[in-house]
Amino acid sequence: MFRASLGSTAKIITAIVGGLLCFLGMLFIFFFVISLLSGNFQKRDVIMPIIALGIFSILYYIYTQRTVGYEIFNEGIKVITANRSELIKKEDILNIESINYSRIKGSVRNFGIGGVFGFTGTFSNKEFGEMIWFVTRTDNLIMINTAKQKIVISPEDVQLFLTKSTEIIK
Repeated sequence: MFRASLGSTAKIITAIVGGLLCFLGMLFIFFFVISLLSGNFQKRDVIMPIIALGIFSILYYIYTQRTVGYEIFNEGIKVITANRSELIKKEDILNIESINYSRIKGSVRNFGIGGVFGFTGTFSNKEFGEMIWFVTRTDNLIMINTAKQKIVISPEDVQLFLTKSTEIIK
């Protein structure tokens, strides 16, 4: 399996956003407990743990959508996330190429996660159009072109990935 470790950009965004969400969730729980202990509890205070649960649920969902790695099989290339995997069939693959981050820099996120535990979802830019990203770092990028879509991934060892993946699609 080719690992998908977090790059420095994703680590910084994850630390800031994850820390902020955890802080907000704990703050709502703290104020709920204070209202219970002070004897000044009102019906509207019930919403605080519900909001905290919502915040922690969002953070958990993002965590389960993170890209863990990539595997190359005789059937194709599998993108592995924390809770599922997606197979790109070898007969659907037109070509695989290494790309520079400057070619996708400034892409617009249409739907997905933009930096917390990586960049996952649908993105688009002028050069490539719509793309599906399973990216954890911006220095090791590979684009897999299929007849229907463009998929961007970021394995740790780009050269080995290119060599092994080129072997299976021939």
